[in-house]
Amino acid sequence: MRRALIQLLRLETSARWLGRLLPEQDLQATLRRHFAQRFTPEQRQRLREQPPRVFVAVKHHNWEQAGLIDSWAEVAETVPWDWGERYDQHTPDWYAKGKPAFNEELYRRVAQAHAERPLTHFFGYLSGRWVYPETIRRIGELGIVTLNFGFDDSHRFWDKFRHGQWTGNAGIAHAFDLNITAQDPADVAKYRLSGARALYLPPGGNPQAFAGLPKVEKRYFVSFIGQCYGVRKEYIDYLREQGIEVYVRGEGWPEGPASHEEMLEIYAASHIILGFGFTGRSRRKTAVKGRDFEIPLTGTTYLTTWNPVLAQHFREGEEILFYRDRSDLARILRQWRDRPQALAHIGEAGQQHTLKMHTWPQRWQATLKFLSHLLD
Repeated sequence: MRRALIQLLRLETSARWLGRLLPEQDLQATLRRHFAQRFTPEQRQRLREQPPRVFVAVKHHNWEQAGLIDSWAEVAETVPWDWGERYDQHTPDWYAKGKPAFNEELYRRVAQAHAERPLTHFFGYLSGRWVYPETIRRIGELGIVTLNFGFDDSHRFWDKFRHGQWTGNAGIAHAFDLNITAQDPADVAKYRLSGARALYLPPGGNPQAFAGLPKVEKRYFVSFIGQCYGVRKEYIDYLREQGIEVYVRGEGWPEGPASHEEMLEIYAASHIILGFGFTGRSRRKTAVKGRDFEIPLTGTTYLTTWNPVLAQHFREGEEILFYRDRSDLARILRQWRDRPQALAHIGEAGQQHTLKMHTWPQRWQATLKFLSHLLD
């Protein structure tokens, strides 16, 4: 364990300090060579010419159905597998019984679907706690391009070291043909240091789930929906002390959680939706999140923590609003309190921009096109 911790510190430090300084890996050339070695000419031709048929291994918790499962179905024929409560990674016998059984069922389902009609891609939202690298290699040996999606790489890429394997994506990344990391372009360096191939794609939103909300009376100046942890309570308490009322819902707040339908109703009835861009329980490090694209799709103005990565995707003051600290947040809210029409324009501009550039189906279409180009 001590050796694993020393290795983790070295890798994390290298990624943090060298991630933006290392020359960009020629991912296209690397993948082209990789595919040329891994697939026969006949397999590459089939993968290029066959309409995509994707096995989607994703467990739905709260956003995954609309964000990943449904959006893949919009761009390809899919074979989805959501194992629900069938497997529990927190049981005492997980590593002895649960994980081996999960891996065998995963491979069996993929192989069966492939035998019925050939698959072109395997897409997983998986970590080292769930799968073995050997399982992914076996799937790849069927002649399938293997992809994995990482949404916690900024603070959980390595995670814990259990039974000889990192429980984060670091434990399995090298076994996939391509990893997609979504929080920060700098996280690509972590994959490179782990001997894996990775592409940064920011998250997206699903228009079917978030766009097209009815026009209703705006009952809330600013609202926030999310769990009560980290700096969130501190910031919201501070705003209330400053005379700025915030309507909140979510786990840990006295008002309690909101269903998906209630959440959309609150979004539609708000002038501003508040966001917190910090990752995990950090008070400084930010990461791009799914809600950074879901909320703009609603057409309501989104105000969140300043993040230089997110600022590359939206025009500040025109499509999104940012705050730098809690006093800046209070200042901005006072500034916009009596400008409902201007806020409506920002919300509309943010929605149109997200529909044009930042939906999940667009992300998967771009991924498929990118990969097809490298299989010639």
